[in-house]
Amino acid sequence: MGRCVKVILMGPMGAGKSTLGKILSRELGWPYFDNDGEITSNYGLSAEEVSALPVEKLHELESQYLRDVIARPDSFIAGAAASVVDEQANRELIDGVFGVYLRLPIEKIIERAGTAGVGRQALLANGGEILMERFNRRDPLYRATAKLTIELSNSPENDAGIIKNELLS
Repeated sequence: MGRCVKVILMGPMGAGKSTLGKILSRELGWPYFDNDGEITSNYGLSAEEVSALPVEKLHELESQYLRDVIARPDSFIAGAAASVVDEQANRELIDGVFGVYLRLPIEKIIERAGTAGVGRQALLANGGEILMERFNRRDPLYRATAKLTIELSNSPENDAGIIKNELLS
């Protein structure tokens, strides 16, 4: 495959963006860039500082990261923050690359999300309600933005294989 392919993995917290990104990176030989890791290394913040940011500031950094990663010149796989689809400008950026929506049922999102880590600061109180609201608002945006939607299975290897086959076809 000689063409440049930029893959953005999207979905809610706990969908498996990092897991699938690392599998695809290994199988395709392309670098994987993780949203959380890139934000800390690129913008000079510790993981603790990022986790303590107000949600609005965190979303600004996540949008900046999306712009920065998409501007890279070579093929890659990158995980994007769940919030990036909230902004029309971000959806337009993703429309220009290969966006993959890693879709989970809301029950699984609630089960996997937890309350510790980047982006989870708002889930400490009423986490289930917040996740339900986000799911209902973002699911149609992810579907409209992605070139591929995957209903995630219990096998990250199989899910990665579906993405890989689509990329190589």
